[in-house]
Amino acid sequence: MNALQSPKWNLILRTGILLALIVLPLLTIPTVRTYALSFTMKYDLGYSGIPFAGGVVSIVSNFTNTGLLTIRVIEVSFASDFWSNGTRQVTSGFPFNLTAGMNKEVDTPVLIPKESLIGSHNVTSTATWQYSDSSGWHPAAPAVTSITVNVSQTIGSFLSAFVTILLIGLGVAAVVVVLVVILVVRQRKKPKPGASLPASPQPNLKTLSTHRHS
Repeated sequence: MNALQSPKWNLILRTGILLALIVLPLLTIPTVRTYALSFTMKYDLGYSGIPFAGGVVSIVSNFTNTGLLTIRVIEVSFASDFWSNGTRQVTSGFPFNLTAGMNKEVDTPVLIPKESLIGSHNVTSTATWQYSDSSGWHPAAPAVTSITVNVSQTIGSFLSAFVTILLIGLGVAAVVVVLVVILVVRQRKKPKPGASLPASPQPNLKTLSTHRHS
């Protein structure tokens, strides 16, 4: 007991307690890792063109890096009844990198089969992508989005409607041309302002005199 109460042991005990108070909190501090930074991507899908059976539309994929880490879009996969096997892998235009805040649009032409029915057709797209940190590239959860393509007419009805519109346009143009020609002709027949009318012929005095003597 006397040995434990000596100044030497008291100093050792105090030193041990002080070290414990300093070291233990340090051991409980969480380690900051790069994956704590956000890696998110916004994926929008749309299309352009007139969707009719036998025609072609362009599926528009729009990617935006809404996080802080650089991302890489590897490819997209479409699922729809436009394809006999139900899916289509798209690699044209891929892969590409997007830094924070960057945006990129990729257009993919899609042929609508001639036998497609008139109505709504769903197209679901799945994008495969990765994110990068100090330890390299890592796979992220696939981004999935979809759109509805409304096939409203067949190619025959489309061409028929186009011909009808063309004929109506030509008819209107022909009427306008005829009206313009009529107005031009009428304008030419009108006397010009300020022009003197032609003088009436004067009677021949000699002839009148002869008639009177007879």
